[in-house]
Amino acid sequence: MKVPYHYTRISQEEHGATARVLDSDIYYQGPETRGFEEEFAAMCGVRRAVSTNSGSSTLMLILKALGIGQGDEVIVPAAGFLTVAESVVNVGATPVFVDIEDETFNMKADQCEAAITKRSRAVIPIHTYGHPVDMDGLQTIAQKRNVVIIEDCAHAAGARYKGRRVASIGRCGFFSFAGKSMSVCGMGGMMATDDESLANRVMLLRDHGRHRNVGEGWYAFEMVGYNLRLSEIHCAIGRVQVSHLDEWNARRRQNAALYTTLLNEAGVPVRPPVVREWAEHAFLHYTTLVPEGQRDPLRKHLLERGVETGVLYPVPIHLIPPYAQHLGTRPGQFPTSERVCDRILSLPVTPAITADQIHYTVDQIKAFYAGAGRAAGSEAAAKARGGRA
Repeated sequence: MKVPYHYTRISQEEHGATARVLDSDIYYQGPETRGFEEEFAAMCGVRRAVSTNSGSSTLMLILKALGIGQGDEVIVPAAGFLTVAESVVNVGATPVFVDIEDETFNMKADQCEAAITKRSRAVIPIHTYGHPVDMDGLQTIAQKRNVVIIEDCAHAAGARYKGRRVASIGRCGFFSFAGKSMSVCGMGGMMATDDESLANRVMLLRDHGRHRNVGEGWYAFEMVGYNLRLSEIHCAIGRVQVSHLDEWNARRRQNAALYTTLLNEAGVPVRPPVVREWAEHAFLHYTTLVPEGQRDPLRKHLLERGVETGVLYPVPIHLIPPYAQHLGTRPGQFPTSERVCDRILSLPVTPAITADQIHYTVDQIKAFYAGAGRAAGSEAAAKARGGRA
């Protein structure tokens, strides 16, 4: 049986949205862009949303709009995609890493507070794999220490923290649409915020320093900016997808619940994701923890039987060579991040996966631990520890 990891859904609605743009004469900064931004803001429960050509661009523009740059520090988790550190470095500021917790893989408030200095300007909590960060403690610390919270919602579109959508809790949040729960069939990003002034500055920066629509104020430049707009075609597709996001996330949660039940019943040493009682998880990824040294043998075993898996992300940011060299970080500084990155394995959890495919996947995991795979995993684990099995 084939169980694909990635999910691409191209419906007649999306074909129709694309044709609508192709039949018009406006290909960027037009009615589809405005519609997508308004509908996305409404989904997040905020006043404004501003689209860009990628999640990375969105974060960079937010940092620029907040005036964060040379001499400033921004606190980021050590585990996650490198966008958070990359964007901070690209505006001239310094990322300061903190460790994560073992259960949700998210930043903890006490880790954040210990890292704040006089140069700290912002903290970027990542809602990892779709599980919201525990934001109450972070908000208290941010207010007390006068730092801005920028929520990384790339994995968590539609997720809720204590009933509130992510991106509506900090100063702003940013999203990525590249291969995520909303793909817009390409690259794309979005900022969501209640801060009108911040939204206007990001709008200016993304379009050469102007926020006029095509044909209006074409040469009315107000600042030095960038060309980081999202096309009308991508926005038209995004409008279709945001209208289905809650439905897709509900399917992901249903699939995740079945995985968790089956894994717990199977008695295998694979820890299902932990979900806090206050969280509505988006489950972009269903990320398990496996014993040390067993991930690669288990992954190989599953792939040979048609089950694709993901490893997001195998190396903590502070150990990625350009960042380690630039910042002087080293192994052992953030032990939980390093241990988690060595053991994470994500199983397919797309809205399209069937119950039969989930049962099949768990059956193959059980087979691994019941047979030759277990011996191979034990040998690999012993090798990883540098000792005997």
